Amino acid sequence: MRKPAPLATGVLLKKGEAAPVFGSQGRDGPSIASARVASLPAEAETPARARTAELEPLGFKVPPQFNQEFRRFAFENGYKLNELLFAAFDAFKKARIMESANS
Repeated sequence: MRKPAPLATGVLLKKGEAAPVFGSQGRDGPSIASARVASLPAEAETPARARTAELEPLGFKVPPQFNQEFRRFAFENGYKLNELLFAAFDAFKKARIMESANS
């Protein structure tokens, strides 16, 4: 069995003992982190959540360091991995449109 990569140094989760990190946004609604998430620019807002049944897998390989950094950023900012990917792709498309308009 393959050992999963750690999300952050020193983090060890045991079954039944998981709890949100201080200042993070939990599944039950906004918490202290909502002020930090609310301060993000409008472009960084997550798109409407798609139902899981409407999604299909997207598989590609990335360097381990990128994988760890991407997962850590998503975790620390209350994003699901696919929500962060959607937001990043949307921001990239908007930047390309602005870039081509300025050329």
